[in-house]
Amino acid sequence: MKKRFGIFTVFALIFLCLLTIAPVGVSASDRENIRVFDEYGLLDETQEAELNEELAEIRDTYQFDAVIVITEDISGDERQAAARFMQEYGIGYGEEKNGMCIYHQPGKRNIAVVFRGEAQYAFDTKIQDMLLDDCTEKLKADDPMGAYQITLRDLKNGLERFAQGKKVRPMDVSGDGIVGFALIWLLISLAVTAVPVLLMVLYQKSRMKTAVAQRNADFYIPSDGFRLDMERDIYVRTATTRRKIEKSDNSGPGGSSGSFSSGGESFSGSSRNY
Repeated sequence: MKKRFGIFTVFALIFLCLLTIAPVGVSASDRENIRVFDEYGLLDETQEAELNEELAEIRDTYQFDAVIVITEDISGDERQAAARFMQEYGIGYGEEKNGMCIYHQPGKRNIAVVFRGEAQYAFDTKIQDMLLDDCTEKLKADDPMGAYQITLRDLKNGLERFAQGKKVRPMDVSGDGIVGFALIWLLISLAVTAVPVLLMVLYQKSRMKTAVAQRNADFYIPSDGFRLDMERDIYVRTATTRRKIEKSDNSGPGGSSGSFSSGGESFSGSSRNY
């Protein structure tokens, strides 16, 4: 009887230990897969799960680590804050630490994209501005989920080239490809060429007229016709027009771009108010 009780006690202790250890293992695994840090409470659980899944796919497919940080307003440079976050949480894939951080402050209406590792040279400021252009259009429409999704879409388009060791071009990020890009420039070239050609045609057409307007008004007055002996100017009124000068969205501390250093490490990023 005592022997059976002893065996039962051992099995019970083992079972309790498994119950205690299992959740810890799952929790640690989940933490490694979390790539959306919503301190602001902007997203719901479904949206967070969807973005985490997409970020995990980017990591597995392109060996590139990307995160989304949604935070309360901070003081100082948001690009520096994004860089420190990446360093503190080890965001970056492999030895080169290739990665990107989308750093969003909804209250301040500011968003930044910061690149780490070799990726910072492939995704230069021109590419970063393209990411922000597409992103801020959605944010102005109060669609943060759409803003994150379109930024990740543009990122994946660029990573297709980066994974091949090639330079990331604007046409790659937009997804138009070389054919679409060439078509756009062809249309622009045709439009630019059409203007001078049209002016030349109109000029040649005017020269074909036998009757040409004369600049000298005396030409139209017969020898015995009407003539003015005196003339004077009469002041009627003055017209004043005013034009509002719009301020740039990138003015002030909320708009900055280029390379910078954090903790002795090089980063590159751009930020913008919207």
